[in-house]
Amino acid sequence: MRVERNGVTREEVIRRYAVYDRRKKGLPPILDMDGWRWDDPDEIDKKLHACGLKCGVLAAYRDWACVEFGVADLLECAVVNHIFPGEPRALGQLALRGKLATWVPIGHPEWWGPIRNGASLDVSSVLIARPALKSESPARWYLEDGSGRSIALLQRILWYGEAERIAWAYVGQQPDERSAFILSHPELMANGKLL
Repeated sequence: MRVERNGVTREEVIRRYAVYDRRKKGLPPILDMDGWRWDDPDEIDKKLHACGLKCGVLAAYRDWACVEFGVADLLECAVVNHIFPGEPRALGQLALRGKLATWVPIGHPEWWGPIRNGASLDVSSVLIARPALKSESPARWYLEDGSGRSIALLQRILWYGEAERIAWAYVGQQPDERSAFILSHPELMANGKLL
C-alpha cells in the first residue's frame, strides 16, 4: 500500500462517495451538502440515510488517508458477507478456495464490463475501507464500499497476471468517538491512527 495523501476529511470522502453512488444509481447529485454539520457524525448519518446512501462508517472517521491498494492489499480485504454466503469474507481466502474465478455480479453494474476489459479503477471510483474487526479476521481491511469492484479487479489481475494494477481507496484512520457506529464497535477505537 502506498499512501497518496493523509489528512483527508470525512467531508471530502462523503462528497466523493455521494457523487459516485448517486451517479451509478442514475440519481441526481445532492445539492444541499454545504449545509451539513460535518462535525457531527450522527447528524451526518441521518443526512446520508435520507439521501439513500450508506450510513455508519462514512461518518465514523474524522480523518482518512487516500491510498493505492495493490494486489496484496486487496487480498487482505474482507467483503460484505452476502456475496459468498457461508464462505470466508477475506478475499485472500476466497481466492485460495477458487471462489473469485467464477464470480459474476448480480445485475449489470456499470463497472463490470470496463474492469473485465482492462480499465483501471481511477480515483472517481475510489474504494472505501476501514480496519477489519476481529470477526472479519484474517482480513486487515473491510471494504465498506467497493466489494464487487475489488473482486472484479482481482479476477482481472489473477487471470492475466497484471500484478501492477492498483485501486484507489480511502482508509478510515481516526475514529470519531462520538459516532454511534464507533460506539457500537469499540474495538475500532483501539486501532487509532493507522497510516
